[in-house]
Amino acid sequence: MKAQLLALFALLGSGLLTAQAQWGFRAGAGQSEVRSGDIFDPVTDRLDAIGTTSFGAFAEIPVTPFISLRPGLEYGSRGSSLGLTEKVEVYGVELPIGARVKTRISYLDAPLLVQLTLPTESAVQPYALLGPRFGYATSAKLTTAARAVIEMNLYSTDLDLESIGYERFHVGLIGGLGAKARVGESVGLFVEARYEHGLSQPYDVPVIRDKVGFRGWNLGAGVTFALSPAGR
Repeated sequence: MKAQLLALFALLGSGLLTAQAQWGFRAGAGQSEVRSGDIFDPVTDRLDAIGTTSFGAFAEIPVTPFISLRPGLEYGSRGSSLGLTEKVEVYGVELPIGARVKTRISYLDAPLLVQLTLPTESAVQPYALLGPRFGYATSAKLTTAARAVIEMNLYSTDLDLESIGYERFHVGLIGGLGAKARVGESVGLFVEARYEHGLSQPYDVPVIRDKVGFRGWNLGAGVTFALSPAGR
């Protein structure tokens, strides 16, 4: 496995040096929610999605005129929200009746996407994305809020992921659609929508013993800069 990863990085590196590659920067916003097995469904039906943000950089490496590899590195979050009608314990923290608790877990993600660009003669090029995402949970926070006229945060608690048995490594799948517009010889602007589905289920809920994971969507935009092939 280690040799295969080194070979992959060597291939990506050689592609950046020999092809008309591009660097890109992306920022996005969306929603994340919990997914689980059938056992936990009656409980997860009470969980609401939370708003999320993400940002990162990527390389776009042509393989053919219409197919590119898009490895990248992103920082974002996943989580859920729960309104409490009784005193419960969430991730090892006891929470009061009537409050709303939001759990937000920060991730450093490495997507490895395949981009299929539709051939057009215009300056705007539509494209599709598909591929895996590998992530590592860097930190987590549980925020408790109460709502009167407006929602007010009562307190925030940092979660110790090791102590609650949360698996930091994450594998997911990304699929999406977007469009890129050329605004110069070497600069492009793009917008895209992605659906993100966790293949890993990193948390084993106590007592019920059902693992839960995350899914969500993300709307993003950014800019790309073309790099000249080596020797030019």
